Parts: sequence; C-alpha cells; structure tokens
Amino acid sequence: MALELRQIHDFHDVMYPMRSLNTSTRLIYFYLLSYFPVAWLASDSIQLQEAWQAGLTSFALVAASWLSYSAYYLLPSALLTWLVYRLLRKHTWPAYVTGVLTTSVTTLLLYANAKLYTLYGTFINGFIINLVTTPGGIDSLGGSAESSLGFGLIAAGFVILQLALLFLAHLLGKQRRTTKAPSLKWAITLLLLATVGVHLGYAAQDAMGKTATTELAEQVPFFQTVTAKGLFKHLGMNIAERPKLRIDGRLNYPLNPLSIKAPAKPYNILWLTAESWRADMLNPEVMPRTWEFAQRAQRYTHNYSGGNGTRMGVFSMFTGLPGNYWFPFLRDQRGAAIIDVLQQQGYDMSLYTSAMFSYPEFDRTIFSHVPVEHMQALQKNGKPGWMNDRQNVNDLLHFIGSHDQSKPFFSFMFFESPHARYYFPEESVIRRPYKDDINYATLSREALMHDIEPIKNRYINAVHHLDSQFGRIFDYLEQHQLLDHTIVILVGDHGEEFMERGYWGHNSTFVNEQVRTPLVLWLPDVPAGVHDKLTSHMDIVPTLMPYLGVENPVADYALGHDLLHGPERQYAYISDWSRIAYVDKAIKLSMNVSGYARSKISSANDEALNPAGNAEAQKQQVNIMLQIMHDLTRFLDKTS
Repeated sequence: MALELRQIHDFHDVMYPMRSLNTSTRLIYFYLLSYFPVAWLASDSIQLQEAWQAGLTSFALVAASWLSYSAYYLLPSALLTWLVYRLLRKHTWPAYVTGVLTTSVTTLLLYANAKLYTLYGTFINGFIINLVTTPGGIDSLGGSAESSLGFGLIAAGFVILQLALLFLAHLLGKQRRTTKAPSLKWAITLLLLATVGVHLGYAAQDAMGKTATTELAEQVPFFQTVTAKGLFKHLGMNIAERPKLRIDGRLNYPLNPLSIKAPAKPYNILWLTAESWRADMLNPEVMPRTWEFAQRAQRYTHNYSGGNGTRMGVFSMFTGLPGNYWFPFLRDQRGAAIIDVLQQQGYDMSLYTSAMFSYPEFDRTIFSHVPVEHMQALQKNGKPGWMNDRQNVNDLLHFIGSHDQSKPFFSFMFFESPHARYYFPEESVIRRPYKDDINYATLSREALMHDIEPIKNRYINAVHHLDSQFGRIFDYLEQHQLLDHTIVILVGDHGEEFMERGYWGHNSTFVNEQVRTPLVLWLPDVPAGVHDKLTSHMDIVPTLMPYLGVENPVADYALGHDLLHGPERQYAYISDWSRIAYVDKAIKLSMNVSGYARSKISSANDEALNPAGNAEAQKQQVNIMLQIMHDLTRFLDKTS
C-alpha cells in the first residue's frame, strides 16, 4: 500500500510539478538564481581591477555597491511577483508568469544599459527616456529590419533564460522536499546593512574629496549618490569643499523688447543644416560642390556646435544661447526670437526636415510659433534619408520659385543623409569597402573597432550625397540670380566620432570629433574669407539680426557674437542633456549642470594636460564656473 501511494505521489510530481512543491520556495530559488545573470550584466561598466589598484577601500566600496545594487535591480520584479502570488494564491501560474516576464524585462533593460555604456559611455537616463517616449524618437535612431529582428531574438533569449532558471528552481526546491520557504531574514538584513555601509562609505569618500573612488562607484548602473558633509564636518573631519552650480529661475527672453527698423529691401534667408556633419568632411574630395561654394563665402574653420547632439546643436544656432536653456524654453513653449522677427517682417516661411520636428521637440521650442502647415517632415514615410533629402530639396526649390515674390522668404532644411546608418544611393559611393548595414543589436566595442573603417566609409559616401543636394540648391540660386539678395547658412548640427577617442557616433562626450562642424555663411556683398578664429553656433543669430534691422545690442537676446562686427570670441559652450563644457583656446572643461560640479579637464584638442597645465587649469576652474553660472542664468528671472 505504501509503495502504491509512493508511485501515485511520483506520478503527481511528474504531471503537476508546479503544484506539488511549495510555490514560495520555488520563487525564492528562482530569484536567487536570477541574481547571477543580473549581477553579470551589471558588471559590464564596473572597473573592479581599477578599484583594486586604487586601494582596498575603493575595491570594497565598489564591490559592495555592485553586489547590493544587483539585488535592488530585481526588487521591482520580486515585489510585483509577490503581490500577484498573494492575491491569487489559489492559482500558481500567474505568479510564475509574472516572475518570468518581469525578470526578463529586468535583464533586457540591463543588457540595453550595458550596450549603451559600452558604445556611448552613458546609462539609461532622462535623455534616453525622452528618446523612447517622444514621437519620432525611436525613428531618429535609423534602425533597420535586421536590427529589429536581432533585438527581438535577444528579448526572446532572455525569456528562455528565465524559463530555464524557473525549471532549475523547481529542481532545487524538489530536492529540499519542504513546504516551508527558506528564511530570507538574514539575506535582507545583510542587504540593508550593505546598503547603509555603501552609501555612508560613498558620502565619506565624497566629503574627503576622493573623487577617484566616488567616480568608480558611480560606474555601478543607477548608483544613487549621497552627501553628508555637514555630518562629517560635525564629527571633526576635514571637508573638501566643491563648488556647486545653481541654475534655476523662469525664462526671461529676450531681456528687452526688440527694436526693429525693417530694411527697405530685406534679404532672403536659406538655412541648410546637416545631421552629423563633422568639420573635416568639408574638403574638395568628399564635398567638391560645397567646397567650391565655400571658397566664395565666409568659411569658419574653428567652429563649435552648441551641443554633441541634434537637440542642443540646433537649439543653440537658432537662439544664440547655450543648449542648457532648452528646458525652460520647452517648459514655456517659447520660440526663437529670430523667428518672431521674421514673422513680424512678413517673411514667407517653409521648413523641411527628413527627420521629425517633434523629436527633438523643435515644434514646441524654437519653431513653436511656426504654423504646422509650413513645416514638412518626411521621416515617417518609410523611405531612406537620402531619398527624403532629395524630395525635400525638390519641394524647397518649388517653394522658392512659387512663393509670393513681393515678400522675402525664409527656409530651413534639415538633411538626414549623414545620420547613422548613413544613407546614400550607389552613385554617391566614393569610398570602398563600406558596411552594407549596421546592426545595432549585435554591436560591441570589439566589432566597432574591427569594422570602423568600412563604417566611416559608409558615412563619407553619405556626406558625398549630401554635397550633391547642396549642389542642386547652389545651381538653382545661381541660375535664378538669387545669390545677390539671399543669405545662405551651411552648418552641421554636431559632429560624428569614429572611435578616435573611444566612442562611435555622438551624444556621448565633448571631444572635437563630436562637436566641431563646418560653418559657411554666404553674405551678399561681403568679400570671401577664411576665418580661423574660435566661433560657435551661438554666433549665427547675432550675425543675422542686424540684417533684419534689429537694433538691440546682442546681449539683449543672445550670448553669441556678430561674426562680422563683434568682438572675437574667447570661449564657447557645448551642452548635452545634463552637462556643459567650456572650451577656450587652451582648455576644455566639462561638468554637471545640476548638483556638484565634478569636472573633467583636458586640452582644447582633448589631450591630457601636463602637470603644470593641469595645475593652471585647476586655478582657473572657480572663475570659469562663476562665468558659467552667470551665462546660464542671464536669461532667467531669479526672483520668480
């Protein structure tokens, strides 16, 4: 009889394994097993060897941070699974499904986070969330069907991994043969103690100015920094004071109403901006048509974008302000002052992009006052960037030829050809070999280093196609005798790096490859010139406003300089989502805009400074920060 009952019990285990064992035990084992792939994925950005070399204190802090945070990454999934388990105890499968799906999402997010850090040196942050949630954001990445398939397979792989871990948890639980879940009391206690120790240790290192240690700890994904200078000072510790940027207030732009004396015969304005157009691409081989045009215009060879990405780059060129003003502009949906002036003077307007005006949110910032019917965006039509560029040029030239000839025209066009994956037709190929496609799903630093030359060749071919579209516009302007009364601006939104400084693309650092762009101005009746002085995107609007009859001093509406009649620029700003870089002829200094201004210093050409140069730069840092605070709050009302 006992043998028969045992056989029945074994049959039940085989047919209903998920019921015969205690569910909570199985789930505990499942999360303990899931901890290991989570910790492995989180380790991708952590420099344990460097922490060891920095000393035992650094190593202990970094290792404890990594191990404790790896548990916290699983906490949302565990809490949700526990809630489902408690609410639906009569049915075990909802808890298992919840656990598998939520841990799969957790590991997938950590994988994506590791990939972002490897390729671009950043974690998932406000910029990435904005990219994912804003219409047109995902499309702006230029992914392919192959990339989408790759990401889909990777996601499926993580689900399969978690199913395998659930099965293994069942086997482990079966070995225990107990209906009582293992106690987690000691594990939770250890985690809480580790958390307190980690953050107290970080706060102590921060208070002592041990930035090498704190920066290593901050490589743990989503590490939460804490400070306790007051506490440690009260305990008698010598505190290393660090300056803190305080940027707040309501937008006050322009500072004074613009006084305008409309010119008797206003100039047309044609503003051509190209995605990822880095400075060294303007040369006779890659861009012969643009090079020839530039020889007759004003060419600025030392120009800095206002950002290392499209958002801040385009914003700074239309406002004459650092990109960090983007956020109050977006909050107030304030347009650029130059657009107000053009509308007041009755310009016919037509704006074109092969991307989207909604990402970045130019339709709610610099172009917020432009009627939607005057803005054409083609990214959603399913065609590659080079085809959309050609269509937009067709429509631009049609607009110029058919607009009300009694009015001057203003037209802006954003070219997408040089955006990764770098679009071009076969007739634009001037460099071989080039990669047929770029699969984001399988990219790694090693693969990039191996393939970077054919990837860059693909970019060069795309820029050569851009040149052909510029050439079509130059030909039209000349054939219709429009150059005598049309101002033409040629500029890149930002640059593009090809692993010269360790990264590919843009939006990651402030190295020159990512932030230096061509700047060419065709100004009627101004003799051609080549200018090697320091210039910025912020100088374009101050140069144009006098042509529009604006009589105010530049300081009323911009932080730039009139390139024809203004003083020579001594320094420039470059911004991204949360940082700002100051660059002059000698040094480049970058720092966070909010919170403590931990800075990175290099030469203006991104080389490490020698000890004497570094010491001199450190002496200048306080004055530079004071200047940054002054400039970043000049157009904010601090009393509001």
